[in-house]
Amino acid sequence: MFAGMDEIDWASMRHAYGPAAEMPEVIRGLIAERKKTRSWAQDCMWSGIHHQGDVYECTLRAVPFLLEAAATPDLPGRAEILRLLASIGSAEVDDLDALPATGGLWRAAQPAVAQGHSTFLTLLADRTKGVRRSAPEVLLVCRDRTAGTVRSLRERLAVEKDVATRAAMISAIGTIVRRLRAGHLDGADSDELFAWLGELVAGSPHPDVRLAALTERLRLTDESDDDLASTLHDMLGETDAIDLRDLREALGDRVAVRNSLLTRIVRAGSDSRRLNAMWAASGAASHWRGDYSDLMLAFTELLPNPRTRPLALRMLAGDSWPLVAPVADRVFGFIEEALGRGAPVYAAQKPHFWSFEGGTIWALTTTLAKLRDPRALPIIARALEEDVLPVGCRPPLYAYREEIAPLVPLLGGQIRRAITDGDHEAGLDLLWNLRRAGPAAVEALPEVSALVPYDTSWGQSLLALAEMGPAASSAAPLVRERLVNGGPRIIGQAAETLAAVLGGAAEAELRALLAHENADVRKGAANGLRAIGVPAAEVLHAYAENDYWSLRTVGPAAVHLVPRLRAAVTKAFFPEAVLTLLWKITGDTDTYLPALLENWRRKRTRNNLTAEAWIEMGPAAAAAEPLLRAELAEPVRSTYEPGSHGSADIEDDEAYLALCRKALAAVTATT
Repeated sequence: MFAGMDEIDWASMRHAYGPAAEMPEVIRGLIAERKKTRSWAQDCMWSGIHHQGDVYECTLRAVPFLLEAAATPDLPGRAEILRLLASIGSAEVDDLDALPATGGLWRAAQPAVAQGHSTFLTLLADRTKGVRRSAPEVLLVCRDRTAGTVRSLRERLAVEKDVATRAAMISAIGTIVRRLRAGHLDGADSDELFAWLGELVAGSPHPDVRLAALTERLRLTDESDDDLASTLHDMLGETDAIDLRDLREALGDRVAVRNSLLTRIVRAGSDSRRLNAMWAASGAASHWRGDYSDLMLAFTELLPNPRTRPLALRMLAGDSWPLVAPVADRVFGFIEEALGRGAPVYAAQKPHFWSFEGGTIWALTTTLAKLRDPRALPIIARALEEDVLPVGCRPPLYAYREEIAPLVPLLGGQIRRAITDGDHEAGLDLLWNLRRAGPAAVEALPEVSALVPYDTSWGQSLLALAEMGPAASSAAPLVRERLVNGGPRIIGQAAETLAAVLGGAAEAELRALLAHENADVRKGAANGLRAIGVPAAEVLHAYAENDYWSLRTVGPAAVHLVPRLRAAVTKAFFPEAVLTLLWKITGDTDTYLPALLENWRRKRTRNNLTAEAWIEMGPAAAAAEPLLRAELAEPVRSTYEPGSHGSADIEDDEAYLALCRKALAAVTATT
């Protein structure tokens, strides 16, 4: 087996992490008897040889040997090899023209894998069900054999016993129909296949087949009806063969249907089905906008039961927390009742997948705090008073403003604990909270001052002093010391802080920094001077030409920069940053509104700067109304990117929606 493999000069090839000399060992490891060896080989393939989907020369040269292994009966590891071949052959790509023309060997890999078409057809009837389950996916690589693929899948479906394999076959046919309709394939009649899926929905004796076929039809049409959620719920009650996450994606923009279905499952499903519903709901919330209030209410109903509480916390205290606002009363009611029974505010526990820092009450209180719910503050204060929070635990107070002033002494005490323990990094991290208190934070001036010498990276202590303003003037010597012994970023922040705490008395020191060789220092000095009333025209020379963020507040005094800024628009990574700056400098709505409208249309993104500019323009930006309405009606989140997920996706998009609503109100105002 693998004749000729050892004669190949693998060492002359490279993968993601260096020379590919180990290829023969890896390929043989894929079919090793020991599972541990197979797992190691798979890790090597996915992490290096096929790293993040890349195809290198060594990946391509491995394909014939992978095909040979897949075709050899009864070898272990063949199901995993088929999945690997499917990925190397770009089975998941609908349009091959979308593959990069250079920088990889994707285009060469696709026909190389497709050489195994006859083998893959044979494997549809393999004795190992894992192999049968993987075969339909790799058949999607064989784009010039569509007719034979469809015929074999339909024939095999009629006799296949394994429900997961049947679902994989129907999914493959659904993908083929989608590609046929888009013109990416030929060789079969998409209308006939779509109708055949309908026949399966109506007449198959197997509930898993009916549901799988309906799932694929949902992917292929945007049709819906009032009974769809009920129909799907009834069908799910007959079979566990369909992963709710697949059904979630198939429903697409039918947000109301999906949420209704998931809500029913959360309220009345089995534990395993509820678990799947939680994962489906989490993914749906980060992908689609919509009304999640009843679904979130259903999760609050799981809180009283210790068995289902972890599922509830995943939604209520996880990345979906911005959607909890409509059910905040229910969340607080649970917290209040639990505290009344003597539950601790903060419960130390070993971290694991289903746990949240501080336990249930603290996790839910954190959600309320992120929502700026005033009911969270007494609970946080209680935890601080009882001294139960570990050093460095930062309550999420960033949503509040002056409301947290009563907590300043308690926060100062927590910072003192960190300093006493010698954990100055934890103490600096806690200053994020103090900054939100503004001048009231001066009660913690001794603690903040003690941290200034240890603040070498982000200037948190300097920012906290600046928020205190003149009340922190006694810390001026410490700030001056940072002007001498800090890095450029710290010196720049120290300059702004000195202006905040000393006012006009700092002018001479700041003017001396305007000629500093470092741009961060010059910017800090210029910002500080402007804050104490020095005209912008006197400090403009200190700003770098691309310092858009500081120049935004300068206004007409920066008019001499307009020609260079206009030239920078086409080269800027964020054109809206330059365009909104130009408008702020010139006030020329007639010129820059059309450019902002065109930039908004060009690429959908979270265009916060433009929305903020339209708020300032007001009715003069009435032409933006259709674009804002279209964005607010868009079901897909502005933060959504296929194949990726960010913990702040929902938070950022919900904030963007609020900004767009505010902009719409501004541009449509009648007065």
